[in-house]
Amino acid sequence: MNTDLEDSTGAEASRHGMAVLAAIKAMGESLTQAEASLAEGYALDLAGLDAEIGRLCAAAGAAPAAMAPALRRNLEALLTQVERLQAALPRPNNVGERP
Repeated sequence: MNTDLEDSTGAEASRHGMAVLAAIKAMGESLTQAEASLAEGYALDLAGLDAEIGRLCAAAGAAPAAMAPALRRNLEALLTQVERLQAALPRPNNVGERP
């Protein structure tokens, strides 16, 4: 007779999964803005991006299994954005390095 508890636990897990999905999408929007800013010649401060994406991945791992396909698709799209942004970043000048 734990039906109420199971229902509330399932609903909570579903809310968690939806919140993670929303956070991944928000990160994607931030990366889109970063790409646009970079294209316009602005400098970017990406400090902490790796840690934030790590938190999203950890949270996705704790989401309900039923949400795994949607979370995976969105995380893969995020990875594509990060790789595209990385490719667009200017390479640092290695002053003092020998050719």
